[in-house]
Amino acid sequence: MAKDFPEFSMETRVRYGESGPSGQVKLSAVANWFQEAAGLNADELGFGDEKMFACGLTWVLTRMIFRISRMPQVGEQVRVRTWPSLSEHFWNRGYELYDAEGRLLMQSTGAWTVMDIASRRMAPMPEELQAAFPSQTFPTMPFLPSSAPRLRQAEQEAPILVRRDDLDMNGHVNNTRYLGWLMEPLDLKGEALALLDISFRAECFPGDAIASRVSAPEPDPETPALQNRVHALVRTSGEKPLDVCRAVTRWGRA
Repeated sequence: MAKDFPEFSMETRVRYGESGPSGQVKLSAVANWFQEAAGLNADELGFGDEKMFACGLTWVLTRMIFRISRMPQVGEQVRVRTWPSLSEHFWNRGYELYDAEGRLLMQSTGAWTVMDIASRRMAPMPEELQAAFPSQTFPTMPFLPSSAPRLRQAEQEAPILVRRDDLDMNGHVNNTRYLGWLMEPLDLKGEALALLDISFRAECFPGDAIASRVSAPEPDPETPALQNRVHALVRTSGEKPLDVCRAVTRWGRA
């Protein structure tokens, strides 16, 4: 039976290995926290990995947006809040990150769909698992009006080779890895990430050669003090280049 008010919270702290040279947590580490909390919440509600795997299915993330006020520092205690929601075509999930004083540091929304593990194709949610979805849900932060465009001209590029260590339980590169790969071409001195909207388009596997490409910064049309960039992770080792994911980022002064 579906449960009401599906909110779930998890506390953690920024560990040394989760921080970068600035001492701030890496966005990929925050995404790992969100993923962990989402999995625990889904298990509690009755549509987690164990139930999905038993049906030959798994959850796949198709798009995610992050709006960032501040990145916590190493050693900081933080709280993750998450809840499932619904949109017209996707099973959405909202996330929030708070500091020890209860100040909101980050908001995020993920759009999820269901994949058949054997065929690697999208599949419908079984009725018995749909019935476990909460009858009342909270709204989530909206995505940008349009998804990230195709990158027409790259200003910088960095090569990446997919390793076995990048894989998750679904046998493909975990979505959190992409967040770090997107930043690989950038020298981020003096810049702070304010927004990232990423669309996941294809799977990656060990041995794949990836080019992380990014455009030159351009002033944001609504807030000229911020700079926008377009990103693409392009698989270059196949018969023809393929965009594995596309993203838009927005940057301010650190």
